[in-house]
Amino acid sequence: MTDSKSISNRQPAGHGLGPDIHRKVRYWGAGGLLLFIALAGGLDFERLRNDIFDLYQRWSPRQVETLPARLVEIDEASLREIGAWPWPRTVLAALAKAAVDRGAVAVGFDMIFPEPDRHAPQSFAARHPEIPDAIAREIFGLADPDAIFATAIGRLPIVLSRSGTAVGSDAADLPIEAVFTGGKVTGLLSFKSAISKIPELDEVALGQASINGPPDSDGVIRRVPLVVEIAGRPTPSLSLELLRVASGVDEISLLAPDGILRAVRLADQTIPVDPDGRMRLHFSRALESRTVSAADVLAGRVGKDVFKSSVVIISAAALGLEDVVATPLVSESFGADVHAQAIENILSEAWLKRPSWAPRAEWGVAIMLALMAIAAIPFASPQQSTGVVLVVGGGIVALSYGLFAQGSYLIDPAVPVAGGGLTSLFALVGQLVETEKARARLRDALVEERITSAKLAGELEAAREIQLGMLPDQATLDALPEAVELRAYLEPAKAVGGDLYDAFMIDERWLYFIVGDVTGKGVPASLFMALAKALSKSVILRYGEDLEEAVMAANEEISRENSAELFVTALIGLLDIETGEVRLCNAGHDNPLILRGDGSIEEFAMEGGPPLCVFEGFPYPLETCHLMPGETMVVLTDGVTEAKSPADELFGHTRVLDVLRQRPESERQVVDGLVAAVHAFEVDGEATDDLTIMVLTYRG
Repeated sequence: MTDSKSISNRQPAGHGLGPDIHRKVRYWGAGGLLLFIALAGGLDFERLRNDIFDLYQRWSPRQVETLPARLVEIDEASLREIGAWPWPRTVLAALAKAAVDRGAVAVGFDMIFPEPDRHAPQSFAARHPEIPDAIAREIFGLADPDAIFATAIGRLPIVLSRSGTAVGSDAADLPIEAVFTGGKVTGLLSFKSAISKIPELDEVALGQASINGPPDSDGVIRRVPLVVEIAGRPTPSLSLELLRVASGVDEISLLAPDGILRAVRLADQTIPVDPDGRMRLHFSRALESRTVSAADVLAGRVGKDVFKSSVVIISAAALGLEDVVATPLVSESFGADVHAQAIENILSEAWLKRPSWAPRAEWGVAIMLALMAIAAIPFASPQQSTGVVLVVGGGIVALSYGLFAQGSYLIDPAVPVAGGGLTSLFALVGQLVETEKARARLRDALVEERITSAKLAGELEAAREIQLGMLPDQATLDALPEAVELRAYLEPAKAVGGDLYDAFMIDERWLYFIVGDVTGKGVPASLFMALAKALSKSVILRYGEDLEEAVMAANEEISRENSAELFVTALIGLLDIETGEVRLCNAGHDNPLILRGDGSIEEFAMEGGPPLCVFEGFPYPLETCHLMPGETMVVLTDGVTEAKSPADELFGHTRVLDVLRQRPESERQVVDGLVAAVHAFEVDGEATDDLTIMVLTYRG
């Protein structure tokens, strides 16, 4: 017995496997490496890389020592003190002047003024022809607020904004004060046209800037354009143009030695950018000291040097007006704050750097780790090789984070760790046994899953039939009085959905109708839809033509049964079939469209209120319009306007109007035309939301 040798003594060093097993495990490891290389183009490394760099930013946000950019926010307090938005241009002129008087070296408006001031006395007189001629002449003789605003803009270091759009062709003549040098650049973010200011304002400003800053594919802002192309002409961003005006220089140099943009130079500062003109931002945490209320500035409740040597960005931050964006640090930030942080990044040279050699280095380390794992198979078990790869991978992550924290470099650890890890994983899989038993268990589970799926599909189909059966069919709608013709269509995005409609006479004179959209899709939304429809019908039958009280009561009734905290948008109306008067209450729903007898299409803009179940006791305002005989009201859910094409483009309001402008001869043609247009736009793709259309024509 003492002469016998253990297995470990008889086998090669390492893990006690024979040469044949070594070779097979090496094949598995090599297969893992080849698979990684083959799949790398299709794997979403960009998304993973962004998540890692976002985590770095949360660990090491940029530290702010000075505030060269300040935000003057038109917040809730400002609206309460000054008045509802939009403000008169004279108030905005006073706000800009107050900022300059308190030390601002440049002021930028993070908003657009595409139309004349609606508060202008001349506009008031034009809207009220009943004003006596003598008084009207005096009103027309008053100073134009836009002229006052233009005078202020011409005297102050002000930058005005514009927004690039994918449609239109009238932007080539828009003024651009910045002078670009460096030759033609390809690859910039490009827009065919722009939404800009009225010419009276645009032509006198010291600077004009783009406020376009599209997020990455996941909706997060990580980079901001310093230069974009609008109608074939380079246009600076708001942050870059403010710095140019503040610096008192005219030129912006585009450094693109091979036609591909590498950097932007302003004065004596060179800023590296991606080829599309975007700079990578290192974000700081939200700072209250960066913002000042517009009301405080106008009222003089701030120090006289509060903006000394700073640039000021005036933006809207009140509920419903704010430009909300997501950043690596927070899910909800303001677009103006991103512009301010871009200015801070530039002045402190704190931008993030992604070296051109980084991808090659990352792939080189990945392949090196994979080859090390394959070469170590005769000397170490796959488990041990995996452990080594994990340790080395952890070191790579630590090195990557260190380069970020100390030098603002973006070096991706995901590619090296994934390459070495996948190779080690395949080597480990090559050593596993008992795969046949696992396959048998998987086969049994698959059979059971198919049986369960078949049962569930049958139950969902039954639920769909029940849900659609709750809605009035076309025969019921055709039985309504001859004074109205009504057609409705509902198509759930899934087997069952959360949209609803209803219509019936509450007495001999008044026709009740409702179109609603429950948050979400599927079974939960369908159950809540049934509850909302039943309760709203019960309430209207109790309150009759008192629509305001009925909607408030329906809100309370549905909220009481809302344990899942869902909510429903709804347009609820009563039509007087004798006069054509329409009484409406809007609970967060899209405005109705009216096809007038003269061929025009009117969007009936409603004040409305929040969706049902958001605020109990909310007093939904009663709003009225009038239908003449032969005129039609069209009510949609957002399943129409927010239908998506394969390119992720929204169907939108404009396409709805294009269908309606064809003037279909019947309600059925209106419905069929909209449904066909949406389906063609989606190109047989999966619907993103339930689709509901109601077309109501008053015959008189």
